[in-house]
Amino acid sequence: MKNTTNESQQQNAHVQEFLQTVLEKMGCGGCEVNLSETEEALRLEIKGEDANAVIGRHGEVLDALQYLCSLIANGRHGAFKRVVIDTAGYREKREKSLRRLASNLEAKVKRTGRAVKLEPMNPYERRIIHTALQNSSYVTTESEGQGGGRHVVVSPKEKNNILNAPNAPRKTLNFVYRSDKKRRR
Repeated sequence: MKNTTNESQQQNAHVQEFLQTVLEKMGCGGCEVNLSETEEALRLEIKGEDANAVIGRHGEVLDALQYLCSLIANGRHGAFKRVVIDTAGYREKREKSLRRLASNLEAKVKRTGRAVKLEPMNPYERRIIHTALQNSSYVTTESEGQGGGRHVVVSPKEKNNILNAPNAPRKTLNFVYRSDKKRRR
């Protein structure tokens, strides 16, 4: 058991060293990599002046670094450990913005009755959209495409739930108004 723990710690230190070296090669020498480990994940937090430069467009650089570190962390031994790299709370901010996007898309699909295709996303971001809308009574979600072009499509569940659909239930009045003149006859 001790050897496995010791090997795991060495492997984690190797991942941390690798990430620090890559950051220096990218010109982010002022950045520091902090490592924390749980049972299911290895978290690497990048801190420093140039830390925001590591994010890239929609976190693409951060995702690429995460993928490389995952290969190093899980390459030699059989146990898989999820690797998460974050900087300046980017992951949490991105998750909030994706949940807000999902909510807005639900309202749009409900209003228009038309499916909406999102831009291609990585599996983690697609999962956020799917889980945000999984309990919706108005829309369903589905992933389409192959490889890097995989995207989420948000579609209406039923045509009856669409606000402006021709067969949508209409509010009706439950009383009949009669004037005094008509009643006397």
